[in-house]
Amino acid sequence: MAPDCAVVLEGRDTPASPEEMKGYWRAMVTAIPDLHLELLFVVCEGDTAITHWRSRGTHTGPGLGIPPTGRSVDVQGLGVMEFRDGLIVRGFDRWNRGEFMARLMEPTPQDVAEGSQLTAREAQVALLMADRYSHVEIATTLGISPNTARRHCERVLAKLGVSRRQDVAGALGKVSASVLNPHGSDLAEA
Repeated sequence: MAPDCAVVLEGRDTPASPEEMKGYWRAMVTAIPDLHLELLFVVCEGDTAITHWRSRGTHTGPGLGIPPTGRSVDVQGLGVMEFRDGLIVRGFDRWNRGEFMARLMEPTPQDVAEGSQLTAREAQVALLMADRYSHVEIATTLGISPNTARRHCERVLAKLGVSRRQDVAGALGKVSASVLNPHGSDLAEA
């Protein structure tokens, strides 16, 4: 990268300097030490390159602003880089960081059942309710009748002590990715 390079990274409001870019990358590979980056395709025109990439690995370390989850990650994104004299002078990187983080933080049905009075099936239903599924969509997803799904939904509300379906996510402790600590902020704590 050129010394004055500026890259707009996913999860940042302002362009990153080369040193900040290195910190961003360091946070990612610390959080996902087995990170494998694959270039799916590259298109070049003049001094500009567009990449479609895929990253896979396992979240086992700090660096993403949340404790390690041990979960597999698989994300794709696009990057655009502008070159001058063989060095990157400007770029941007786009991928769905919010969805990526939300998936890492997503409780499993087992997590939900262990932390509540819900049965394993009710925990499955509760997670679908938290994702705003209707009882008919829950029935289809789980291969049960709509009436059975509706009764499960009613029991979930009662056991969680909430009266509205939109309150289930909060009762389960699901956190919005929009309230996360900045990328890499937890490295200093590690």
